[in-house]
Amino acid sequence: MDVTFHRLDGNRYFTTAVRDDGVTVRIPGFDRTSAVPHDLAHFVAEREFGMTRGFWGSVAAGALFTNMPVEGRQKPHAAERSKQIIKAHAVDIGIAEAVAAAIHDAVEDDLAPEVVLRRLRAQSDSAGTGPPPMAVTEVRAAAAALRREAERWSAVPVGQSLTLTWPFPAEHIPMSRSGKARNGRLSGKQARYRH
Repeated sequence: MDVTFHRLDGNRYFTTAVRDDGVTVRIPGFDRTSAVPHDLAHFVAEREFGMTRGFWGSVAAGALFTNMPVEGRQKPHAAERSKQIIKAHAVDIGIAEAVAAAIHDAVEDDLAPEVVLRRLRAQSDSAGTGPPPMAVTEVRAAAAALRREAERWSAVPVGQSLTLTWPFPAEHIPMSRSGKARNGRLSGKQARYRH
């Protein structure tokens, strides 16, 4: 999946993702005060930590979050599949949000990896999800990767874009003939992706 970050004036941006099935989704950028787009931080953090069921992995698998216009022909039962993917990935999406925000803060505020990891652990303790499975060296490497992509982004002129390729294959969730997932845990309300 190719993910393109489009620069608008100021710190505004939007993102498009061309999935392997040919469908293009558009993700509006909500964070207008950061030099580094939040969605770019998500991409890099999820890529660096191999988070295949976070936001970008879910989009690659077919998830459509609120406020994501779509171009192209979708497969039958795309809406049901989207809901099932979001439900199945809900915990991972939440963890990816926390990790991406922490790595984003590390770069924006020039925080030491130890501080970032302490914040993540405190947040996961209060959420009851347990400590994140990462070490200081991994946090340092992810922040360095985001700094590299941030430098590339800062060189993109208004009206131009930066394209990155999602390195993981999309997860396939088997569906029954009725359009429902074969796995009973994949039902419920659609989650919302929050920035």
